[in-house]
Amino acid sequence: MNVKLRVLTVGVLFFAGHTVMAQKAKRDTAGKVKDIQEVILVGGIKLDPAQKVGAYNVVSKANFESTPFSSVDDVLNGRVAGLNFSSASGDPGSSNMITIRGVSSLIGTPNPLYVIDGVVVGKGSDNASMMESWNPLASIDPNAIESVTVLKDASSTALYGSRGANGVIIITTKKGKYNQKTRFEFSTETGVQDRAFDKMELMNGEEYLKYGGILMWNSQGGNGIARTFTDLAEATQYYYDEYIPNDEPIKTSRDFTDWSKEVNRTSSVVNTYNFGASGGGENTSFRIGGSYYNNSPLVKSSSFDRLSLNMAIDHKASEKLKFGLNVNYSNIKRNTYFGGRASANPVTSTIMLSPWRSVYKNGVYNQDTWPTDSNELTSGFNPVSILEETGQKSTINSFIASVNAEYQFVKNFYFTSLYGLQASFMTERQFGLAGHPVFIGMEDDKGFFGDARSTILDWNWVNTLSYRNVFGGRHNLQAYAGMEFQDHTYNNLYSFSLTMNDPRQDFQFADEVLVDNSDYAWRQISYFGRLNYTLDSKYTLSGQIRRDGNSTLGDKKFGNFWSVGGSWNVMNETFVPNAFSSLTLRASYGVLGNIPYADQWGSQYDAFATLGYNSQIGYGGQNGYGFISTPGNRSLAWEQSGHFDVGADFGFFNDRLKFSMDYYDKLTKEAIFYAFPAAETGGPGSYYANVGDISNRGFEVVVDAIPVQTENFRWSINANGSYGKSIVQKLNVDIATFGGDTSDGSNELVALAPGHLLGEYYTWIWAGVAQANDAANNIKAGDALWYTDGTRTAVTNVKTNAEKAWLGKNAFPTYNVGITNEFKYKNTTLSFLIAGQFDFYVQNGVHSYTIHDGRFPNRNQIKDALYNSWTDAPGAENYSTDNPKALINNPSESRLESSRFLNKGDHIRLKEMKLAYSFGDIFKEASGINNLTIYARGTNLLTYVFDKDLNYDPESTSNSWSWVGKGRYWYSSPVIRTISFGIQLGF
Repeated sequence: MNVKLRVLTVGVLFFAGHTVMAQKAKRDTAGKVKDIQEVILVGGIKLDPAQKVGAYNVVSKANFESTPFSSVDDVLNGRVAGLNFSSASGDPGSSNMITIRGVSSLIGTPNPLYVIDGVVVGKGSDNASMMESWNPLASIDPNAIESVTVLKDASSTALYGSRGANGVIIITTKKGKYNQKTRFEFSTETGVQDRAFDKMELMNGEEYLKYGGILMWNSQGGNGIARTFTDLAEATQYYYDEYIPNDEPIKTSRDFTDWSKEVNRTSSVVNTYNFGASGGGENTSFRIGGSYYNNSPLVKSSSFDRLSLNMAIDHKASEKLKFGLNVNYSNIKRNTYFGGRASANPVTSTIMLSPWRSVYKNGVYNQDTWPTDSNELTSGFNPVSILEETGQKSTINSFIASVNAEYQFVKNFYFTSLYGLQASFMTERQFGLAGHPVFIGMEDDKGFFGDARSTILDWNWVNTLSYRNVFGGRHNLQAYAGMEFQDHTYNNLYSFSLTMNDPRQDFQFADEVLVDNSDYAWRQISYFGRLNYTLDSKYTLSGQIRRDGNSTLGDKKFGNFWSVGGSWNVMNETFVPNAFSSLTLRASYGVLGNIPYADQWGSQYDAFATLGYNSQIGYGGQNGYGFISTPGNRSLAWEQSGHFDVGADFGFFNDRLKFSMDYYDKLTKEAIFYAFPAAETGGPGSYYANVGDISNRGFEVVVDAIPVQTENFRWSINANGSYGKSIVQKLNVDIATFGGDTSDGSNELVALAPGHLLGEYYTWIWAGVAQANDAANNIKAGDALWYTDGTRTAVTNVKTNAEKAWLGKNAFPTYNVGITNEFKYKNTTLSFLIAGQFDFYVQNGVHSYTIHDGRFPNRNQIKDALYNSWTDAPGAENYSTDNPKALINNPSESRLESSRFLNKGDHIRLKEMKLAYSFGDIFKEASGINNLTIYARGTNLLTYVFDKDLNYDPESTSNSWSWVGKGRYWYSSPVIRTISFGIQLGF
């Protein structure tokens, strides 16, 4: 904390849910000095903790130093009330999803806006053109962070206009201090990583063969196999002869292939090294730092290396003029693999491949397909060879820099200017040797190669004129007026070939090269004003207005947005009961604008009719054709969200027990979604229009306590909890679904409809397995059953005779909880963070592969397919089961979508535990070291789930760019558990 506050009549300083506030004390505390967190908003406007009106939380630098996580957003999980986190993959550098107080839009990323040292850097959504997932926030070194402030309500976020409706996360990097001798800091941490939660146990070779015999028995006599068997042994021999290749060597238990072990490392290693130097003289302060982060993730051949450098300089040219510079640079080298629902994804293949299939045959990779079943994996997708002979790699150079100045040109009048720049230069490459048909249209003797070059340049310039004065010691007045200009460009050049004749990655070895490019730009100009008034350090009123004009909209590009708020420091009143040691009441309301797609490239011109040409690039023959890409909508306008927040902050026992409570009610009107022209027009199927309303209501509470504090021992607790739901109030269609394909942007199980939760599950309701014959309804024991409708009063074994129904749950937890305990005895500190999410469902996106009920007799499955499936096979009878009778080709289609593949996501996770010992300055005289700390830390150590059938991580999402992927486990590297050891030096 950099800003010193000499507490005279403004005395009691306390933390409420990581939020720092200063209030006037009942008793004089003259002479005491406290640290107070200063947060800079747009254009030099400060978020004054002494006059807290809005709802926000601050997370300190201690949580980010030497972290094993590759990006900032991972660290916030469990530490902020009302914030919900999920990860698209445990692979470092992958994108994450963060929501603050629910989802406010029907399209676009629900992520908040990130601002680093005044630079607006976007929403952490994927901007890669080849990689399966890329998180731009992974380019930021967490060790360089001083603090992170999470803004939630209109009073806090309104100054960010159209980009702050989902909340704002302000990242402040470390700086030096004036009049401080140069200090040096060094830290390093080494960690070992494995899977945090993964109970998906696959069948071994013996179990695989046993299941195959049961499948043959179940399918005999016309249920997929024309012949019959006298016993299970005969059925098992038939499966062995017909479905296990004769040229495979006879296997013993030790010869079976464990594909997961072939693809994954037993454990991965992460190393971090950090160095910093800071200090300053009377007029200049500085800090320069650097870090190296290296991670070898679980999936073999993948890696993540980041070199970061950062610098901050502040200078006081005079008593009236000061300016500063902040620069953050990172160089990232990342190797990853093909993802999604495709055989080229090695994680997918490990689930499906038979343990009887060998990695090598005759000294080369075993690429044979097993033709008995046409649904067997295509030749060329041996996951070991895929890791060795195909891949995706990238190099990203990222700059985030800002220069700022403040000039007091007349007493109490100030001019502030800030120019911020974010530049990313990304090179991505895809490659594959011949024999790996990753793309449609490939020839057996040709490889593929893709090379993409992307340049992303964002800059914003903010100028503010302000007046600040205190009249008569009672009236504190602050007035601001300013303007902001934002410019965003994206340029991508994409070259690709399916005709590579050489393993060297150079297009001179290609028969044909296809080239495409994408160029996007959008701009925004804004005018804003803010007025703060405080009377007698008791009553604070704050109002702000902002007018935004955005180039991506139709004819009405400008919108006016505003907020008002107030707070009452009740402690300065004479009637406050002595039981209170602090008490502040506050409330705010505002209307914010939003453009949900602005931070994602591709929709910048949707207000206009656009033409497309030759859209099949890279996928087969190039029979060029033109078409209408988007019909355009000149009426496309701002979404408008009305935010109401009321809160209270109060403490007891000299603030050793503190509470912060907030109730919020947010209503988004004119939400942008797809509108559908009449089919008779023959044009595009949909376009963007303002057609929906969304309601978000909830409650948050934060508790800080110090139960024990003695001379040598201190126990402190911070707990946060939240309740919230997002409901669709209005929509232009009766129901909108998201099925139709198997991409990470689809989801067959969710829908939108007025009066229902946003993304509520809407599907066939699984009724289990028939335990006995029911001749009247043509149901046989072992049949898969579905309820005929949402009343759940009747069942059927014919899925087409059942109706989809609403389940009343979605993938967003209704309740989020985080509890941190810290115990400090002399120089030893033990802390742990437990996080929990409750009342939500998650879904297994791999369900049709992990348990397929006989559809793919040559593919492996989880052990439940053998031990928990109905069968009357002699010697293996199993009747009271959760899974139906497996039949070849799965004629009932029970493997496809239904509530069968939903699970309660409720869980508790030991998010972090840390044990540290500080030697203090005992080595200072001998070596100059004034701080030496050693520690052991674990992240995601333990996970307890309440659903016994949940075998995948409950914090999964299939993407970060749409709420549609929330809660969907999607063939990805799992969330990681880390055990690490580190050392910190200061001298």
